[in-house]
Amino acid sequence: MRGLLRKTAKAIRNPNEAIYYIRWRLRRFLVRRVVINGEIHFRYKGQSYPESLLLGNRMRDILPKAQEFCRGKGIDVGAGRWVFPNAIPIENEAYQNAYQLEAFPDGSLDFVFSSHCLEHLDRWQEALRLWIRKLKQGGILFLYLPHETMALWRRGSPLVSSAHKWVPTWQVLNLFLEQCGMEILEYNSGRDGAWSFHIAARKNGPIPKTRPQSLASRCRV
Repeated sequence: MRGLLRKTAKAIRNPNEAIYYIRWRLRRFLVRRVVINGEIHFRYKGQSYPESLLLGNRMRDILPKAQEFCRGKGIDVGAGRWVFPNAIPIENEAYQNAYQLEAFPDGSLDFVFSSHCLEHLDRWQEALRLWIRKLKQGGILFLYLPHETMALWRRGSPLVSSAHKWVPTWQVLNLFLEQCGMEILEYNSGRDGAWSFHIAARKNGPIPKTRPQSLASRCRV
């Protein structure tokens, strides 16, 4: 009760705090904190999500898989506090960001890794074309993204509001990447334990010794 009174008083005294107060109240109303088997979850629209999903560092959930593909010199676009090992972090800065990578010549990178970043970009096609251009022939693009069924990560939810610009899916991304000359090496058509999915693609890689598989047969759930 005291916390509620403090927040209410602060919002009344400072109009700039009003929007944050409204969002806080909305989260309190729409997202319920529950305990399941001794662990904290958040319930939203009939679905419960583990607290760990809301604490950041999604890169750790895909790290072993990503390290199978991402080797050599590379960048981590949207790294934040948790940078892919041995990668150069790319943040949202004026001189360098997801749309501006002038420090890296075209065709100079072995890999581009990005975890839970692309959904924040309204010009995601432009960004992907740039990332691909920076890759060497045979270079790897590895994407890790929120699954469409994770309601708390959808645009307009109490958690992300307008921070997420769109809902990525493997169908849309695989088609776009192949149109950009990328070879899809592996992808997850379902969601993993972190309510996310990944795509690994190679830039004009060498012709495989075996007959290429269909897109469906390359899917790993």
